[in-house]
Amino acid sequence: MEIIPAASLKEQRWRNGGGVTREVAAGDVGADGLPAWRLSLADIGTDGSFSEFPGMDRIFTVVDGDVAFLTVDGTQHQMERFRPFRFDGGSSAECSLPTGPCRALNVMARRGAWGAGLLIVELSKKRPLAVADGQFLVLLQGQAQATADGTAHPLKAYDTVAGSAVPAEVSGRGFAALVSVYPDED
Repeated sequence: MEIIPAASLKEQRWRNGGGVTREVAAGDVGADGLPAWRLSLADIGTDGSFSEFPGMDRIFTVVDGDVAFLTVDGTQHQMERFRPFRFDGGSSAECSLPTGPCRALNVMARRGAWGAGLLIVELSKKRPLAVADGQFLVLLQGQAQATADGTAHPLKAYDTVAGSAVPAEVSGRGFAALVSVYPDED
């Protein structure tokens, strides 16, 4: 188990300069300069365009803030908090923020080589959630702790637990995003 503290994440400008992201974890970078997969947190302060990532599938989830409107290839989608939305990373995407700034969790995976999934889960003190190899758990709200090898580690908002061969268990009260990345063998 590895814990990636949110406070340790480095701020990076978006490729198109329209916002700020913090990379949580990523796979190997390909010849095109894009990672095989990537998990990141983005702060969106103003309306604007998203960078295009041809050949990548994306999952966008508002995790802080009320709502964002995401227009993908001309179709508008109302993005409420904790509701993941999957779309083609090469698509033209515009975001508007009718209720103010928001933070989003983004997952990208190289189509045909990698797959990804994102599930919002409610944490429990009585039923710990196992985080296995190839999975990441991002604490979105509340209080939680991650336990592996009998040692408990408290988590703060947006801290991430990276699973390993020995599954970690996360318990507490609140909500988290459970992200899985896996080779696409089809």
